[in-house]
Amino acid sequence: MMDWPLMKNSIDEEQKQAMIDFINTTGKFTNGEKVKEFEEKWSEWLGVNYSVYVNSGGSANLLLLNAVAEVFFKEEKKKNLHGYGSWKMNQAPRVLVPSCTRGTTIAPLMQCGYDIEYCDIDLNSYSFLRRDMERIAAGTERIDVVWMTHLLGSPSNIDSIKEIFPKAMIIEDCCESHGAYWMGQKVGTFGEGSTFSFYFGHHMTTVEGGIVSTNNKDLYELMRMKRSHGLARELSPETFDEVKKKYPDLDERFLFPTAGYNLRNVEINAVIGLKQLEHLDNWIGIRMANLIIFNKILFDINKDYGDYFIPPVVQGSSSFALPFVCKTPEVKEGLEAHLASNGIETRPFLVGNILRQPFINHPKATEFLNAEYLHSNAFCIGNNQYVTNEDMRNLELLIAEYFTDHVKS
Repeated sequence: MMDWPLMKNSIDEEQKQAMIDFINTTGKFTNGEKVKEFEEKWSEWLGVNYSVYVNSGGSANLLLLNAVAEVFFKEEKKKNLHGYGSWKMNQAPRVLVPSCTRGTTIAPLMQCGYDIEYCDIDLNSYSFLRRDMERIAAGTERIDVVWMTHLLGSPSNIDSIKEIFPKAMIIEDCCESHGAYWMGQKVGTFGEGSTFSFYFGHHMTTVEGGIVSTNNKDLYELMRMKRSHGLARELSPETFDEVKKKYPDLDERFLFPTAGYNLRNVEINAVIGLKQLEHLDNWIGIRMANLIIFNKILFDINKDYGDYFIPPVVQGSSSFALPFVCKTPEVKEGLEAHLASNGIETRPFLVGNILRQPFINHPKATEFLNAEYLHSNAFCIGNNQYVTNEDMRNLELLIAEYFTDHVKS
């Protein structure tokens, strides 16, 4: 019997001591200097100019999408993020999203008034399916925004997206893809903005937390305000000086140039993040190595027992989880039960076809054939820095045992 959960606790004694030391010496626990330090260190690691730390990955999505949507509805903001397709004032931006993703990728689009266009996904990379992108590009007047999800740590085919939608703004949901790369460049650095999650089960954790990154200073300043109710005083000092001059009849301490939320995170979470960030590259390396072994296991099973799996793309993946994309629902159900009975925790392939979910209930959900395939035929097990080579060998034995008993018998 194995002990293989989706994720194990990665907050070690050193990090706990750092939190204790911080508690014993600080006089401020809400958004402050440690948050700022973490934002700067994260931006340096990712290779961008600006980052805004928030209280969850879902909040990061909401913040970015709300700020981008404001570009469409306010002329003074539109001119700061220009050159994207046929944007028109008071016209909802049309956004392309995958049919297999997380609910927190879609929900903010609904809440912010986007016009959503769904696209089927590729069964190897879990990115947009090229032929479906081409169908959409030929059949729709415009796609203003491509909201790509680098799913399960696998990078999207950014070149194809740019080729098919050359005028669209690209934004990236990298929630579970820290350190994945496309053509040698980290995901999260290709678009106007990108989001990451630091939830417990992800590549690194701040317990709860997320971040938005960008190279666009205007977008960065807008998100700084929106993170904290829309307050102008949250701007960088030089920008604040400019903005408050426009409203001399309002108290600068309570000046709201934009609508916002309270999405702030706290200092102690940033303390954990700073410590976790020191280990992130090593942890990503372990995840990548595990995926290479996993991919070989699936290829060997296909060779020895028959064609039962669609192996994932390895190149550029930071591997959030180990995905079993099976050729039939029967293999999926049988193998998943076999692994679970031997102590390996399993999960569906995210939510499967997200268009089936009640909060969307898309009338043509079943026409997205690859999303349907993953819905019926795929599941995942955990991958993280605590999965050892011995674990991978035992996994290989368990899979071979299943096929020996159920296929060759």
